[in-house]
Amino acid sequence: MANISTKRGVIGILTGGGDVPVSTQPSAAFTLRALREGYQVIGIRHGWAGLVDVVREKDYDNSDNFFLLDEETVDRAGRTGGTFLHSSRTNPGRVASPASPRI
Repeated sequence: MANISTKRGVIGILTGGGDVPVSTQPSAAFTLRALREGYQVIGIRHGWAGLVDVVREKDYDNSDNFFLLDEETVDRAGRTGGTFLHSSRTNPGRVASPASPRI
């Protein structure tokens, strides 16, 4: 049972580099432990691309890029191969930085 009396922080989890048969199990185990320790866990879809492609406008719907993880979701996902978060081969070190806003 999750420790819902306090929230210690928020953790984001993603998978990257390509889909492999057992990549869901570590993500699920990490998520369950974090939830039980009182953290909120956000699953980032499509690996690093899910972060890089976020639109930083107040009213933009980025829900395709992330979702809240709970015990039921990771328990169900743990029964499948591959990664339930999906992955990409996006290399965050090779992505151009957005232009800095002028002041």
